[in-house]
Amino acid sequence: MENESVNELGATLGQIKIGVEGLSETVREHGGELARLRSDLDALRRSQLARSCSAGARFGEVSEECARHLAAVVYNGALKSGKFDGLGGGVREKLEALCREALGLESKAALTGADVPLPAVYSGEVVELVARFGAARRYGTVYPLGAGTVKLPRLKTDPAFGLIAMSGSVTEKSPQLEWVTFSASKWGGLVRIPAEIDADSVVAIGRFIARYAARNLARIEDTVFFAADGSSTYDNLEGLTKSTITNGRVLQMSSTKTKYSDSTLANWRSLRSVVDSAVLGNGAYYCHPSFEQHLAGFNAGGDKPYNAAGTAGATLDGFPIRWVDALPPYSTSANAGKVFALFGDASFQFLGVRGGVNIATSFEAGFGTDEILVRALERFTIGMMAPGAIAGLQTAAS
Repeated sequence: MENESVNELGATLGQIKIGVEGLSETVREHGGELARLRSDLDALRRSQLARSCSAGARFGEVSEECARHLAAVVYNGALKSGKFDGLGGGVREKLEALCREALGLESKAALTGADVPLPAVYSGEVVELVARFGAARRYGTVYPLGAGTVKLPRLKTDPAFGLIAMSGSVTEKSPQLEWVTFSASKWGGLVRIPAEIDADSVVAIGRFIARYAARNLARIEDTVFFAADGSSTYDNLEGLTKSTITNGRVLQMSSTKTKYSDSTLANWRSLRSVVDSAVLGNGAYYCHPSFEQHLAGFNAGGDKPYNAAGTAGATLDGFPIRWVDALPPYSTSANAGKVFALFGDASFQFLGVRGGVNIATSFEAGFGTDEILVRALERFTIGMMAPGAIAGLQTAAS
């Protein structure tokens, strides 16, 4: 009887052992499945972030994640400087939790200014927004600079090939090159935000910062790209309205014709003969939107060269017209010796960019007005890679 009990107990223990081993195997399988699910979830989150990033910039807004991050940069600085110490009702704690979540600071004991760099994906969103607002990035060639100063070769002389007689010697053709130096300059400014902000406005604040910074960075890019006058104000850079004069690629209007309103259809047409013929296939006019009425007046002559409702936008003699706010606006006043309209292919003008957009905050500078100052900086420069690609229409010297 005793032996039977022992045998039964042994059998039971054996079954328990088998069950435990089976349970361990099930746990291992579940662990592996959980790891795979976690990996798939991370991949899904990344894809959703990338999709939201591109969609936000495409419709003139940064994504909600980017907006939250930008606002959290501001809130983080305000918390660090004690701006929200007097807030009650748990508002300060809510803002701090928001910053920790948005900036990835959950495990940090304290918030510091070094914790808030703008990630590359969000910097790219702001840059895409700059491109949406600006003409330089749409029509020029954006060239990332690998260093603060970069030299690119530009063709100076282009010897032509010719006929070679049978068994005749092949003469050497030696094109000459010159260097175009790109030295990135720093551009930017400040965005003022009232200190009276709350957690509910985080996305709105972030998007306001992104739009405001993008619009102003686009404006300075366009101004330098098209209208920089070579002075120290623009780090001695020459935009297209100045470089066309330097390169001798201008069509100057007749004597005494010192007003933009004096330009004729013949002037605008003759401008096309000043550029190298190779760019005519991609050539376009560039002028301020206020010239629309002046160009429409050319249709009074009968052949109606100006078309305001083309499938690709306005055209003159079939060539596209690209409206650029940075170029001089239409005027009936005297502006002697000024280039006010361009023709050619602006893609030969390079916009050399160094890094992305840098966002930082300051509270001391806005102490007198109790405002938060957000600084947006960008490093870029310009360089013309083919002087004959753009020509300018210039008023008479007197």
